[in-house]
Amino acid sequence: MNMYVDLSIKPWRWCAIMGFLVSVLLPYAPMAQQKAVEINMTVLPGLQFSLPRFHVKPGQQVKIKFKNTDDMDHNFLIVKPGKRESVVTKALALGAEGPKQNYVPKGDDVLWHTAALHDGQSEVLTFTAPKEEGVYPYVCTLPGHGFVMYGAMYVNATGKMPPIEKDNNVPPARQKAEAGHDHANHQPHPYALKAPYLYRTYVEGASPAAIAVHLPDQLSYCWDAGVCKLRFAWQGDFLDNTAIWKGHKDARAVVLGDVFYKEDKSTVLGIGNVAEEKARFKGYKIVEGGYPEFHYVINGVDVFELIKELKNGQGVVRSFRIPQLKDQVRFTYTPTDAVRYYYEGKELSSDILELSAQAGKQFAVELRMLN
Repeated sequence: MNMYVDLSIKPWRWCAIMGFLVSVLLPYAPMAQQKAVEINMTVLPGLQFSLPRFHVKPGQQVKIKFKNTDDMDHNFLIVKPGKRESVVTKALALGAEGPKQNYVPKGDDVLWHTAALHDGQSEVLTFTAPKEEGVYPYVCTLPGHGFVMYGAMYVNATGKMPPIEKDNNVPPARQKAEAGHDHANHQPHPYALKAPYLYRTYVEGASPAAIAVHLPDQLSYCWDAGVCKLRFAWQGDFLDNTAIWKGHKDARAVVLGDVFYKEDKSTVLGIGNVAEEKARFKGYKIVEGGYPEFHYVINGVDVFELIKELKNGQGVVRSFRIPQLKDQVRFTYTPTDAVRYYYEGKELSSDILELSAQAGKQFAVELRMLN
């Protein structure tokens, strides 16, 4: 008797197999048919992403092309729902480690991110959207940016998003701007602030690389990264950035106090006997207390400058560190009727302070307002 195994599949078996496959794979069919979505994201003046929000479907392939079209550095992070402010706070706490980590704090709350990009640089993020529906914030976490520069990635199957004027997942200024509302009563700041804090902004009397810093005791100053020097200082409220946040062309922040000092000298710090001083901005880091320390190079020598308030709001003190100084340093300033300069407790009588290489490695000069 011939024995063999019949490996053929009967028609009824084919039906059973196909029925099983359909029941297993059918739930994934819509996901498989979804087209990848491409998002082009740039930067608008006044610390704004070009898109305040966008929508994707759960499990959809997403490609975000982020290009920094601003003269300030920016990054782009997508974080878990409800974690934006926590991530921003952790990024600020990185301090000196911030630039090394592209201002991206470690942890599971950050889902995807770019590096910190300079003007004109771009990076592409490609990922699969979460299967869990929700609102996933995106944000720039460079110091001073994260509480105003953000948006929302909506993940849901329906494509529904609330009216933008009622959408608390986008910045308040964008709610009104996108809805075409009047901004006359818009507050100068969209979140609670505690000095010291800073904005990279556009302000009259400085280059587009201005950094405005608000100190305790109602003191503020504008430091210009374009020329590496203090431009002016004022007493009173900080800035009204409303026009910038609305995206108006050529808008400038408005100083909300009384300017008590303006720097008119083209060159403030001089090192050695070089006739023409060339300064180049290298960045800043947030040091203890939340103050920015500026780093720049003069004729190849690294300079670090920290500006703080004097006791009782009497003025400001400029502290300099020049660790590799090997020659004399000259500090030139602008005498005014409203301010007096002091070095080591003594008032300076001329408009220039000259220090030896040893004394110049670390020194401080006070700008005291006259009562």
